[in-house]
Amino acid sequence: MKKLVSILLCTALMLGISACGTKTNPKPGASTGDDVQSSAPEHSQKLLYVHGASDTSILQETAVHFKEVLEEKSGGRYTVEIHPNFELGSLTESVEMIKAGEVHLSGVCLGSYYAPGLAFVDLPNAVPSIEAAYKLYTETEFRGKIDGILQAEGIELLSFGAVYFREMSSNKPVYSAEDIKGINIRTLENPLHTAYWSALGANPTPLAWSETYLSLKQSLVDAQENPLDSIVGSKLYEVQDYIINTNHIVYTAPVMVNKAFFDGLSQEDQEIFRECGALTEQYAYEYARQYEDTLKAQLEQEGMEFIDLPEEELNRLKEAAAPVYATVREQIGDETMDAFLAAIEAVTG
Repeated sequence: MKKLVSILLCTALMLGISACGTKTNPKPGASTGDDVQSSAPEHSQKLLYVHGASDTSILQETAVHFKEVLEEKSGGRYTVEIHPNFELGSLTESVEMIKAGEVHLSGVCLGSYYAPGLAFVDLPNAVPSIEAAYKLYTETEFRGKIDGILQAEGIELLSFGAVYFREMSSNKPVYSAEDIKGINIRTLENPLHTAYWSALGANPTPLAWSETYLSLKQSLVDAQENPLDSIVGSKLYEVQDYIINTNHIVYTAPVMVNKAFFDGLSQEDQEIFRECGALTEQYAYEYARQYEDTLKAQLEQEGMEFIDLPEEELNRLKEAAAPVYATVREQIGDETMDAFLAAIEAVTG
C-alpha cells in the first residue's frame, strides 16, 4: 500500500500532468465533475485527495465540488485526483498520510483518530439538529480551537463541508431507549462509540465496514449505525428493515490539506485554497440537506421503515451516555469541554 501511495505521490509531483476526472453517479441537481473540462496549463500539479466513503456519497460530492472550483480558480495550475473508499489505505493509514504529506487533501471525517483533543466530535446526542451543528462548527469561536488542534497535527482545515447525523438501522423495531438493550450492533472501532452503545445496554461489535453487509445478512449482528448515504451506498436496505432516527453522532464531510504543503504555497494560492474551501462548505451543507430527502425516499421505496424517537427518548439516550461525557472530559480537559458545551448552548439557546 505504501508503495502504491509513493508511486502516486511521485506522479503527482511531476510537471505537465493534466487533470484526472473522478466519476460519480449523477444525482438530481448535483455536479459529477465530468462536465467540467480542465484546461490545465502545460505545467500543473496533481493533488491526491482521499476519503472513506463511496463514489455516490456526500463525501464524494464534497470532494468533486472542491476539485472543480480549485481547478477553475487556479486556472488549471492544480488538478485533483480523488480516491474514495479508502483506496489508498485504511482510516488510520489515511489519517497518517495527510499528516505526513503523502497525500495533499483529505475528506476523512473528523474524529479522535486525528488527535485525542478532537474527542468532543464523538459526544453522543450532543447537538439537537443539523442546523445547530452547522452553526456550531462554522459560526462560533470554537471553530478556532478546532483549527488549532488540527494545525498541531500538521493539517489545515479548509472546510467543514456537510454536517449530518449517524443513524441506527436494525432488523428489529426500536421505539425507545429500552428497546436498544440486548441488540447486537456493529460499530466503528472507536472506544467512545462502543462505550456509548454499551451504556445503552446494547452489545457493540466493532467490524470493518467491508464485513458489515454479510454480518447483517447472516444475523451475526442485528443492527449498525451510519449516515443514510452509507446505508444506501452499501445496499443495507437488502438486509435491514428499520431506520431509527437516533441522531446520535454528528458526521462531517471536511476538506483538509497537509499544512506543510499549504504553508509552502504563495499567499495568492493560499487565498485560492481558502476561497475554494469556503465555497465548498456552503455548497456541501445545502447539498447534504437536499440529498438526505432523496436518500430517505429511496430507502422507503426499498421497503425500509423510518422510526422517529420522541424527544423524551432522545433525552434518555443522552442521559445514558453520561459515562462517555465523563471520559471525553477527562481526555480533552475541562477548558475544551466547557468551551464546546458553551458553543452548543450559544447556537441552541
